[in-house]
Amino acid sequence: MGSQDDTAMNMKKTMTLDHEILAVSDDTVERKTACVCIEDTVTVTLNGIPVTTLKITPVDLDSFAIGFLICEGLISDPDCITSIRIDLPVIAVTAEHCTTEGNAPSLEIRSAGVGIRHRQELSGPPIGRGIVIDKSVVFEGTRQVHETATVWRSTGGTHCTILVDSEGHVRSAAEDIGRHTSVDKAVGKALLSGVNPGHTFMVCTGRLPADMVAKAYRAGIPIVVSNNAPFSSGISLAERMNMTLVGFARPPRMSIYTHPERIRL
Repeated sequence: MGSQDDTAMNMKKTMTLDHEILAVSDDTVERKTACVCIEDTVTVTLNGIPVTTLKITPVDLDSFAIGFLICEGLISDPDCITSIRIDLPVIAVTAEHCTTEGNAPSLEIRSAGVGIRHRQELSGPPIGRGIVIDKSVVFEGTRQVHETATVWRSTGGTHCTILVDSEGHVRSAAEDIGRHTSVDKAVGKALLSGVNPGHTFMVCTGRLPADMVAKAYRAGIPIVVSNNAPFSSGISLAERMNMTLVGFARPPRMSIYTHPERIRL
């Protein structure tokens, strides 16, 4: 237990800094120290070509690079990556023999950073049945995403994504200032540790537009759960790609928007 606490403490130190503030409450004014999130700007290149520039929490950058390239459909197999060189602000990935979904990507500004415009247009087959989970396991996942989000509890400034197996065990977890990049990191961590994301379901914080659902689809994840709201674009994509989409998952309630057959009620 101590080692887990130490790991969480060390991670918090690399993701946050202390800042002196004036705390105002009613008629009182106090000098206090607040914990704030660190952000940085990185550019990812693939075989020497820049593919994205975005704001990110500057930890787990190798996991982010792998997860981003998989979740955006820029590479088909993480095993074809031959090198990842991090020399901030550049994360240079070499994967010369990977197949991709089309031609050179164009950049798109998103609310949480810069993404790949044409990657949102999915043309692949729907996801297979995949795992089936009990309702209680869904709620256990929402409990654990809150428990995992230690930096959010001290700063209020991060999103968290976890990948959970059918027994309710967390197989991968990541926090980041962006909800999209927290997904990339969680998927990348799973792949680096030999976990197949397709054998898990995803629990994340934040809203679920189409680009968030698309990341899960490209990673092969059949069930996406959030404690927040899905958008119409995310619902439509999940319906088309045979994915189970759950919003407002806060025990004892949740709203299942698409393909409820994967959750035993």
